[in-house]
Amino acid sequence: MVNRRMKPAQALSLVKKTGRNHGLRVELLPGRGKGSHRIYALVDSDGQEVERFGLTEHPRDLSWTLLRDLEDGLAHLFGEKWTEKR
Repeated sequence: MVNRRMKPAQALSLVKKTGRNHGLRVELLPGRGKGSHRIYALVDSDGQEVERFGLTEHPRDLSWTLLRDLEDGLAHLFGEKWTEKR
């Protein structure tokens, strides 16, 4: 379970860092999303898309629901509780 609130830029940075540790990179999917919502893809070293996730670009903290969905959606790649501060 997510143990702290964070802004979208912090969440994206955390996904990028954790992805690099697992041999993945984050790419913005152009033309996807609506308004300030952006869709990103986690891509492996062969260029194959492994997973997609969405984030907003709002300057305020992400909601608990969105943080929980992000953590749960990427848990199969990064392990349980990967968002918790260590």
